[in-house]
Amino acid sequence: MRHISRELHDEFGQVLTAIGSLLKRTERHAPEDSPIRADVREACEIAQSALDNVRAMSQALHPSILDEADLENTLDWFLPTIERHSGVTISYEKSGAPFPLPGRSRIHVYRIVQEALNNVTRHSGADRAWVRLRFLDDALELDVEDHGKGFSPRTAKRGIGLIAIRERAEILGGTVESLRPREGGTLVRLRIPKEQVELHAG
Repeated sequence: MRHISRELHDEFGQVLTAIGSLLKRTERHAPEDSPIRADVREACEIAQSALDNVRAMSQALHPSILDEADLENTLDWFLPTIERHSGVTISYEKSGAPFPLPGRSRIHVYRIVQEALNNVTRHSGADRAWVRLRFLDDALELDVEDHGKGFSPRTAKRGIGLIAIRERAEILGGTVESLRPREGGTLVRLRIPKEQVELHAG
């Protein structure tokens, strides 16, 4: 993912930046009242929009902040981005005394949050979600909850997103549950024992 993210940012980003520069230069040389000028301006706006999308995709695939910051700060950056793009209001709660997660563990937990919120925005019909990160004495726990349509047992077992979440939880030496809150909807709960976190750090 990091390689794909870098390629998107460097290769496609540079190409789109060059196209935008050429279009702006063409626009400056076109006559003021020429219809070509309006067409070139529109093409320039399209190129800029594509560049913005490529940069956003690059960050979504592998946020550079993951290489530099802890999990809490990464989620501080990521969740408002999801809110803006999805229209879903996300409440984010942190509790406990944070302990460090190694880089690979941060990436997997981030992907689990990302996939769980993708399920919320695509399938639940909910307009609000809750993300809770708890640093316990013996484990790291993460909840992603919504009060939308919920899921059937068959969906919970076969959904591609949930399968990916379970696979990442297994890599981390943790477990993941798909629960139904009292209010309805879905609660995805990840739990990673602290000794597993320390094992991955070794």
